[in-house]
Amino acid sequence: MKKLLFVLLTVGLLQGCTSSPPAPEAPPATTQPETPAQPETPAPSNPQTPAEKPPAEQPETKETVYANDIFRNVTVKKTGEDTFEVKGQAQVFEAVVNYVVEDGHNELTQGFFQTFSGAPEWGDFTQTVKVKKAEPNSTLMLILFEASAKDGSRRSELIIPLPEK
Repeated sequence: MKKLLFVLLTVGLLQGCTSSPPAPEAPPATTQPETPAQPETPAPSNPQTPAEKPPAEQPETKETVYANDIFRNVTVKKTGEDTFEVKGQAQVFEAVVNYVVEDGHNELTQGFFQTFSGAPEWGDFTQTVKVKKAEPNSTLMLILFEASAKDGSRRSELIIPLPEK
């Protein structure tokens, strides 16, 4: 019995020596002084610019920006009755961007253009596309893509609806 008690005490003593020290007490939490509640709409620090006016007061001039894996910052602006200006950046093989304009049923025009740099760099481009609608109520879609060097198939298509105005 004495041996068992001695073994238990020794194990308990050794257990206490090998265990990690108790975690230090956390300092008392400091509280931040309450800040006054912010108004729902903060007052502008700068005078209001035309871009900040409510939508009802400004004409529709907001450009939509399109992107995917190989295209970025792509915008399209109607510059004439049947012409559109396409700007952006592409990361394409040999700096060649292919495009097709279709109305959902037919390909109305197709072509290609070059960016200022080929992959792996991002090359800037600006291209004017001229296309006339076959049907007055149709929506024209510009499809930018890279042609596969292997089989000519379309890779990484970026589909952009052409603006009406």
